[in-house]
Amino acid sequence: MTSLIVFVQRIARIMGYIGALAVIAMMLHISLDVLLRNLFRYSMNTVPEIVARYYMTAVAFLPLGWLEFRRQMISVEVIEFALTPRLRRFSDASVMAIAAVIYGYLAYTNWDKALSETRVGTLVEIATYKMPVWHSFYFAPVGFTLATIVSVLMALGYLFNTTATQIQEAENEH
Repeated sequence: MTSLIVFVQRIARIMGYIGALAVIAMMLHISLDVLLRNLFRYSMNTVPEIVARYYMTAVAFLPLGWLEFRRQMISVEVIEFALTPRLRRFSDASVMAIAAVIYGYLAYTNWDKALSETRVGTLVEIATYKMPVWHSFYFAPVGFTLATIVSVLMALGYLFNTTATQIQEAENEH
């Protein structure tokens, strides 16, 4: 189980870094477009589509698993302060199990959509250029699948001390 946790955590971290790189690439791409437009009156027609289809989807979906591992997703703890440590762990495990079900459903539906868009070979027509965008449909299912796996591991971690220890050790190692 420890090797699975370490493997999933490494993949989640890599996806988080790819999401961070997408933010930097988006910033540089937009800045270059603005610079070229203002200095040379030249505009890159594909920037809005690339930003919307690639950068933004990578930023939104790829880091989900990493955020779950780091416990940095938004949470609302209305009655948590009143619960005993045992009930708090059960509550946290329940929340992670529900999250895993939701992420799993989203992953399933998005994998279907990504495969459908791949079969069709989805393109976006920009002026005289047809830009393929079917690749971008894979960011969501990859992110949701990873978040599903992480949520299941976290739920097990809240329920079983050995799994929680293994998750904690994996976090401390890397």
